[in-house]
Amino acid sequence: MSLLCEGIDTLAMAYLDDELAGEERHELESHITECTACRQHLDEARTDHALIKRALVISPAPDMLRAKLVKALDKVDAENAKEQRRRWYQYLLPGSAMVAAAAAIVMFIGMQTNTQKVSATVAQQATKHGTRGLPLEVQGASTGPWLHQHFASSVEPPHFNQVPDTQLLGARLLPGAINGHDAAALSYQIRIGGDPTILSVLVVRGLAETEMREGTPVRLNNRTVYVLVSPQGQNVVTYVDRDNMGYMFMAPELNVNELVWLISQTDLVGPQ
Repeated sequence: MSLLCEGIDTLAMAYLDDELAGEERHELESHITECTACRQHLDEARTDHALIKRALVISPAPDMLRAKLVKALDKVDAENAKEQRRRWYQYLLPGSAMVAAAAAIVMFIGMQTNTQKVSATVAQQATKHGTRGLPLEVQGASTGPWLHQHFASSVEPPHFNQVPDTQLLGARLLPGAINGHDAAALSYQIRIGGDPTILSVLVVRGLAETEMREGTPVRLNNRTVYVLVSPQGQNVVTYVDRDNMGYMFMAPELNVNELVWLISQTDLVGPQ
């Protein structure tokens, strides 16, 4: 009895699983043409191998069952989306503030198909700087006084009414970075019905009459904000106050309607 005959059990399974090297495979195939016992053993192993493979294959679900599963999964997705919206809107202010924010969101939904990406403008430059994640120069509660001293005495970090889990992380200066305008980049951590996310707010001073007013205008509490999409695909909401101080809001984890609602809760454009 040859060494191949003695090891036929192991060799047969390795052969069927295509685990033999080319030379070993060729040697075994040559051997079974001459050895009846090994050839019979390989045929039996092949039959067993095929039975095992068929047993491990999961039978396809009937069409009716697949349809029921798809319907059930769609229902779960819809319920999850509904619950997320419920958690979001539970923070809305009552009365006229709720109506104003809801009306603005509905208005934007009707306009968003016409919203165009901005060209090389102040808004585009501000978006690029706002998404760089540069280190903060000041942190926490010192941010307001620091902005008064180093940026503009009239600027206060935006506050978010009725959004309890909002934390101002800090800020840094961007001298002359936004088309020659001085700017300050503020970073917030917000949590609304889910995991925390980062909100970036760029404050740009000394704007011209048309700067940072690109995009779709939306009325919020007798104020006008502008909704646009940056060339990088970032949803952006901008607001310019009567002193031509511009504010740009960006949060990658929020969709555009959530971002509009969040701006409606600031002391910049909140209920007057």
